[in-house]
Amino acid sequence: MPHICDHIFETFRIVGSEDSSIVDQFADQARWLDSPGCLFQRNNLVLNNQIRTEGIIKSGLFISVVLKGTGSGRPRDGSKLVSYSDDSIAIMALRQPTPWEGEAPRGAHMQSAGVAFPVSSLERLGLRNEFLELFRGQDQNVFVAALRISPRVRAIAVDMISPLAEGRAGELLLSAHATELLGRAILALHGNDKVGLVSDQTRLRLQAVGDLIKSDLRHPWTIAELARHAGLGRRTFNAQFHRMYGVSASDYLRKCRLATAREALLHEGLSVTQAAYSVGYDNSANFSTAFRKHFGYVPSSLSRQPS
Repeated sequence: MPHICDHIFETFRIVGSEDSSIVDQFADQARWLDSPGCLFQRNNLVLNNQIRTEGIIKSGLFISVVLKGTGSGRPRDGSKLVSYSDDSIAIMALRQPTPWEGEAPRGAHMQSAGVAFPVSSLERLGLRNEFLELFRGQDQNVFVAALRISPRVRAIAVDMISPLAEGRAGELLLSAHATELLGRAILALHGNDKVGLVSDQTRLRLQAVGDLIKSDLRHPWTIAELARHAGLGRRTFNAQFHRMYGVSASDYLRKCRLATAREALLHEGLSVTQAAYSVGYDNSANFSTAFRKHFGYVPSSLSRQPS
């Protein structure tokens, strides 16, 4: 009996600890959508072990909206690394069947919605030319791109991961969301959509900067310093960072600090002053003002709650 993964793989293996197959764990959350003609994969789990994927992927267009998670993959020839992280969209097009391998680390919280369109589906939808245009001027058969997540795409992914309805109505909504993701991806890749496109190399640099910020929230980061870490000029860094993350680097730092402080107040029993200091605020009054402006309530209302 054909396996659901046969829609997009010629051969495939997904393994966890001790090289044991966990294909069915993921297949349980996958389904084929006759309209628009794609495989949909829903993930919302914490990985108990590192996982590895290998196989030959059929030609087609693959779109993954990652709300949470980290990992990477690449063709076995060693080119075109595709990596993903929180709040990102990874798009990959394969002109011909391609041997592939990927991995995701143990402990990662994978929360994502992915759609895979075989070439036959793209042709039926009238998108053959748009698909082939992605490879124009390239000798390779692999095209990859990274998009920043937009509010609309985030809303689509949330509905696909946690559906609002079951039955026929739910399937119609799921199909509509898959179709919209495809349309938005095609428009963005061809420069006709407000969803920003960031080159893969630049995305990796900006992803590293985002990770750097979160690794040391007490550090007084400056735009000039972050731009140097990204290997970009200040003006280019500002524009590309905003395009990828949807906010400026300053706002990103502030949001990371406030979100981390909120978690500390909720779960670690810290006082407002301690939480403020832990994320780089030396003045608790300034912290409280920023916290109230961002969340709509004062931090002391959390510190008074039991853990």
